[in-house]
Amino acid sequence: MEPEKLSKCRAEVIERFINIEFLLNAIISQAYFGKVSRQFLLEVLYDEYFSFALKRKVIEKLLVRHKMLDKVEIEDLNRLNTIRNYFAHLNIEFIEGANTIVPNPRNPLEAVDFEKLHKEFLQKEKPAREYLFGVLKELGGKVERN
Repeated sequence: MEPEKLSKCRAEVIERFINIEFLLNAIISQAYFGKVSRQFLLEVLYDEYFSFALKRKVIEKLLVRHKMLDKVEIEDLNRLNTIRNYFAHLNIEFIEGANTIVPNPRNPLEAVDFEKLHKEFLQKEKPAREYLFGVLKELGGKVERN
């Protein structure tokens, strides 16, 4: 993938994942406080040590408690996070023959196919976002445009 296109895809994946993470934060806050608490978001959920993995585990417990768990959607959230991590953290290029590649961490003999990952991300992101938005609404959350 050309560097300019990779940069645009990288930005798109990260920006869209920020929206997914906001929905996770909103769901957690809504479930525990009955509202999306700005203070809770800023002081707790946006702390750099409050990882996506921890948020996902909290969400899973909430979904089980409210009988709304969809294991496929949770697996898709995990996959979206993995893809986001590839775009956010992988950029070390190596020369392999005549080609420059970014090695796949799961199989360093293969190159990461960023184009394929971008396409997969886009296919999974919208349904995941819609699912999370539905969970937020089911818990009484409201999204208002000012």
